[in-house]
Amino acid sequence: MGTAKTPVLWTTGAPGTGKSTTAWGLYRRIAEAGGNVAYVDIDQLGLIGPPPGGGAAAHEIKAANLLRVLENLRARGAAQLVVSGVVDPAKPYVEGHGFDLTLVRLTCDRDELRSRFLGRGSPAAALPDLFAVADDYDRAGFGEAMDTTGQRPEETVEALFHRCVVAAGTVRPPDPGQSLPGPVTVVTGPTAVGKSTAAFGALRDLWERDLPVAYVDLAQLGFVHPGPDPALEAAQLAAVWRGYRDAGAKHLIVVAREFRAEHRRVFDDVTVVHLDADEPALTDRVRRRAEGESALLAGDELRGAPPGVRDRVAARAVAEAARMRGDAGDRVVLDTSGQEPAETAAALLALVAQ
Repeated sequence: MGTAKTPVLWTTGAPGTGKSTTAWGLYRRIAEAGGNVAYVDIDQLGLIGPPPGGGAAAHEIKAANLLRVLENLRARGAAQLVVSGVVDPAKPYVEGHGFDLTLVRLTCDRDELRSRFLGRGSPAAALPDLFAVADDYDRAGFGEAMDTTGQRPEETVEALFHRCVVAAGTVRPPDPGQSLPGPVTVVTGPTAVGKSTAAFGALRDLWERDLPVAYVDLAQLGFVHPGPDPALEAAQLAAVWRGYRDAGAKHLIVVAREFRAEHRRVFDDVTVVHLDADEPALTDRVRRRAEGESALLAGDELRGAPPGVRDRVAARAVAEAARMRGDAGDRVVLDTSGQEPAETAAALLALVAQ
């Protein structure tokens, strides 16, 4: 009797159909039920540029990295894997590798799609392109179509929850592997200090100089229950960096609240840049994050958060900053108090460019 395949439920669809919201909701629902589960956003696995990161190569890079990441999660013992993101219907992705893939294509009528798209802050000028993408998805007809018109996100999650495996399973430690060459720049700092904004600003400038640089948000590789698991994060980081190196990347920028010993062992050439800020700056940045001034990512606890939650997160960020100031280690510290994001990005760029 053969070994059972690991189930993968993948939500896809045009922007605004709810693929990421649904997948994240499924991950949280399975975790709350005690399942051994992991969530992966495929868009986080192709952040490399300039070309070969762009154009037709983008799906190749994402597909290769996705397989590496899912194999790590399967080896850890995950009973259910949840993936979200755009697919290329011609790509096999995980077929033939011991996974049982269920691809769900979310749809909704055009009036609701318009409302959802504009409601998340996207520009009205992009609506014709959005509808063209939705039409292309409908014509292609891949996956199992699921009409979410009139559904609340939690209703869509519940409709798919019964398709998932909820099992505790056995957590197995990942193989740390051999350390990988750099150069790698790691940007650390307390909650809401502006790590992602600064790092992505520097990344865009490097891409404009035609430098082949890749980017990883370590938190986006760590959605696993039970967790957190720094050793697994390290294995995922190594897997994705191998994929980016294969695609031509010469430098990696990693964003991480804290860069632990498990993470550091992945690389043999690391520069850590720690962003610090005083209490007024952190409190203001928490407020701005809550008001939607940054990209919306899975696990964001601040987008749309009420004042009480903002206050708690701000207090935690201030405490984190104070504790991190006492951390020893080889790192460069940038005090970003009073800086605008562009100033911090410029300072970080100068360090990376060295």
